[in-house]
Amino acid sequence: MIWTLVGHGQLGSALQERFASCDVPFEHLSAQSWLKGVGLPSHKSKGIVLAIPDRYIPNAVRALVQYNLQIPVFHCSGATPLDVLAPLPHAGVWYPLHSFKNAEVAWDTRTIFWENPALASTFEDLHKDLSLRSGSWLDSATRGKYHLAAVWANNFSNHLVALYQEYLKYEGLEAMDEMLLETVKAGLAAEAKSLQTGPARRLDSATLAQHMEMLPAQLQPIYQALSESIARLDAQQDEL
Repeated sequence: MIWTLVGHGQLGSALQERFASCDVPFEHLSAQSWLKGVGLPSHKSKGIVLAIPDRYIPNAVRALVQYNLQIPVFHCSGATPLDVLAPLPHAGVWYPLHSFKNAEVAWDTRTIFWENPALASTFEDLHKDLSLRSGSWLDSATRGKYHLAAVWANNFSNHLVALYQEYLKYEGLEAMDEMLLETVKAGLAAEAKSLQTGPARRLDSATLAQHMEMLPAQLQPIYQALSESIARLDAQQDEL
């Protein structure tokens, strides 16, 4: 018996590396041609891991239904509800709460959410094969909230760092990475909004206007939106 891994993106590549390093038999497929009946999973597969972009999951489901494959199938999406797999007889969710940037992943420390207890034995078998700690059961709605929180924690914070780096390049300034690191550490160690400083917090309209004039056009709406958000959150805090 083998596992079927579908997808060649960042998650698919990381799982491919994990299967290989654990010496676990698997087939690595692409779902792009499934609707034409090409490259379908083996009937001897223990389970199909759909490590593919959310928008392609419905197409994969339609193909699997068309060919009546009675194999456990689970997607790995944080935002896609379980009911997208409803046409399949044995379906669940296997969602690692992690941002995959390369194939080197500290799997032993990662939180993995499961959905659909009917597939408990399949999930447990997969974790045993890949030497992973047990997953945690979570429904689609709560998983979606964790996924959104992860976007704030990872995607948005990384984007702000990217904008900070772009502005340094734009102005030819020296980096202030120690300030950035200290700010993140302090914010996580306390209630971040109580530590807020700066012109938006002080409602310093003259400095805010000066900054807007200094910024390149593409950064101005972001600066304004963030400044207004800081002021609103601070006002809410004062009302409490």
